[in-house]
Formats: sequence, C-alpha cells, structure tokens
Amino acid sequence: MVAYNVVFAGETGVGKSSLINLLFDLEVSPTSNDILGVTDGRKRFIAIQDSDVYRLWDTPGFNEGTQGNVLTHQATKELESLFKELESADGVHLLVFCFRFTKFFTTGLQRVYESVVASIHGSQVPIVAAVTHADEMRQIPENWWNGTEPQRKQKGLLFVDYACVSTLEDEDYPPTLGRRAKAKNDMWRLIKGHAEPLLLSSSLPKEVNVILFGQTGVGKSSVVNLIAGRPVAEVSPDAEGCTMSSTEYRFVVGAHDFRIWDTVGLEEPAVGMNAYFEAILKALQLIRRVAAAGGVNLLLFCMPGRRVTKTAQSNYRLFYEMLCESKVPIGLDMEDWWMRNKRALHDHGIKSVGHACVTGLPYHPVKYALSRAAIYGLLTDCDRFGKYIMPTDDWFGKVAKNMKSLIVGAGLPKGERLTQALVTRCGLKEDDARRLRRYLEESEGHVL
Repeated sequence: MVAYNVVFAGETGVGKSSLINLLFDLEVSPTSNDILGVTDGRKRFIAIQDSDVYRLWDTPGFNEGTQGNVLTHQATKELESLFKELESADGVHLLVFCFRFTKFFTTGLQRVYESVVASIHGSQVPIVAAVTHADEMRQIPENWWNGTEPQRKQKGLLFVDYACVSTLEDEDYPPTLGRRAKAKNDMWRLIKGHAEPLLLSSSLPKEVNVILFGQTGVGKSSVVNLIAGRPVAEVSPDAEGCTMSSTEYRFVVGAHDFRIWDTVGLEEPAVGMNAYFEAILKALQLIRRVAAAGGVNLLLFCMPGRRVTKTAQSNYRLFYEMLCESKVPIGLDMEDWWMRNKRALHDHGIKSVGHACVTGLPYHPVKYALSRAAIYGLLTDCDRFGKYIMPTDDWFGKVAKNMKSLIVGAGLPKGERLTQALVTRCGLKEDDARRLRRYLEESEGHVL
C-alpha cells in the first residue's frame, strides 16, 4: 500500500480538469469548453484505489497555443513551485502531459512541452502523454501514435507511454456504449503502470496519531470506518451512541499508519445520557495514552451539519484549549455547510487548519468515495505540523494552569469560584463541576 503524486500539465483548454473528472467518474474539478480554461491555481484531488493513494494535481494551463503565443508566466511559476514543494517532501512520481489530438505536432505544442520540462528542472519523473479529443480520430489510436513517432522525435517530445481518450459521455454524439468506462480504464492503466511509489517496499509508513472527538451521536465511529475503508468501529444510530470510552484503531492507508482514538461523546449539559464527569476523566487519560504513543498530530473535531451548539464549544475548549494547550492543529469534519457557516464558527471561537465535508454512509458509493479521499487529505496534511506531547509531570497542575487563561481575573479561582468557572466554560452540571474541582485539587501534582 503506497501513495503517489501525479501532476497534470499542458496547454490551456486541452482538458486536464476533464481528465481528472474522468478518473473519478464525477465532476470534482470545474471544466470549461472555453479556450481560456478555468484552472487558475494548483488543485489537489485524492483518489484511493485498492488501498493505494493517488494525489492528482491539476495545474494552470500554458497559454502557448498552436500559433506560438507568449507563454503564461503564472503557469510556469505555479508548476515550478509545485515541483519544488513536492520534491522537498515526497517527490513527484508521474507527470501527465495533456494535449489535444492533432494530425501534426506543431511548434506551439513543442514550446509548451519544453516549458513544462524546464519547469521541473531536470527531474527524472516519468512523463506520459494523455491525448484528449480522441473521438476526433479517424484511425486506430495505436496506428496514429506509431505513425507520428518521427514528428515527435524531431521536436523532442519524449514520452514513456500514452493514452488516447475521449471525455464524452456515452450518450453524447455519436452515442457510443462503454466509451467513458474505456477512457477511464485507459487513464488508470497509464497512471498505475508508470507512477513510482513514494515509499520503497522496505520503508515504514508515516505514523499519524489522531484524536477524534465530538458529542455523542455525531458519527465519530462512522468516520473511523470511512478512513479505514471497511467496518472496524461499531456504529449505532441511537442518540445514546455506542462509543462509551476511548477506543484505539490502527490501520494503514497509502503511505500512512493511522492510530485513531475514537473518544467518548460529551453531551449537552442539560441531558444526562452519559456521566459527563467520567467522560472528562477518560479524556484526560486518553491524552496521556497518546503522549505515551509519541504524541498527537491532529485533533479531528466532528460536528453535525446544523447550528453551533454550546456542547460543540465545550468540546472544543476541553480538547483543544485545556488538554492540548492550543498547540495541536485541529481539523473539522462536518456536512457540506462549511462555506455557509465558517464565519459563525470563527465567531464562536472555533478555528481549524482545514476541514472535510463528508458522509459516512456507504450506500452512497460516489459520495462515500469522495468523502474518504477528502478525509484522508485532511489527515495527511497535518504531517508538516509535527507531534505534540503533553508534559508527563504535574499533569493536573498543567490542566489547572490552562483553565486560568480561560477565566477572567488575576488568579486561579478557588472553591466555588472554580466550580462556577467549570460550569461556565465547560458546560458542566454544577454537581459534576464540584466533583471535578475536588479531583483537581486533590490530584494536583500527581500522575494519572
């Protein structure tokens, strides 16, 4: 199980975005029939095939044209920047050079190819040709490819392989049954046959530790199954939920070894479905377990697609501010209301380094596949942040110190003032707040 970076490059308007949509069999990248194209910056799309992960990079088109117009400098800079960024991390493992079917290989196309090659600064990445608008051919693609070999060699257009594809639907004129499926299979054959893996067979996957949190019934266990691509966590449709304690799941996807802790759900303060106090204690224990495992890379905050509740704010404060000292990146997992509600989240003090709008329902196969790719992308993006390890000494003293920064006033509250602070800032019931206060006061300076 490995991962690949695959970069699509070429002239503006030749169908790079359409090819990416073909690979997903769904419109994930905006397309246009306009010669100006629509991709104005790099875009990454993640596909998971047989547990291997393909990061497909759509890049701005070069505005060279068959008439030899001036090259778009922004496209050159964007491709150079992307290659430098990827080469300094995992590397680029395949370059797909896209161009329209043509009877003659023009000087304009040659200049686009040379500009693309110059942008990658001598990288040894394999280059394959994706020839679009194959429906305009009047001969067998293999015969056309072999017949134009002298032209390609003369102009220095070198490829390790090719695929001639049409991005038309089966019902488009002329109607052709199985046309799109064949094109999709041909493109995946081309990519799988020539991409070099990020990790050698002797290399170990990158370990990513993730704490998954949110209130009961929000679908955390479904998210675990979504990431794994198979049922590994028990899922319950009940409001009561079934994740009654912190449970660790470990599995490999692509180049990453995931350790995911599915945590106990925290409830609305007025609803007594679970023991709120015990849940907080288990959260404390969880952080210590993750610290022993080498630290936490990411907090993944699961939220439903509705209003921001007090419970959501309480969960955020407990895990992010109090337990992890605001030092761990946090990602949001929610339904597709992100664009409409990101301002409200910010106003409620909930910030993140990224988000993924997903469904955990496997009976929607297309949405499920895209959701799995989106959540994988969110998780692996946290690589660059490193891991955070909670200090091993004076654990409860550290928690109390964190509380101080959340409370208005010069000193740490004592007695009933601390009780009221827990009620106000964490949404605890008053009895539970008193119990937690006593536990903190009695346990300060001791290891849990």
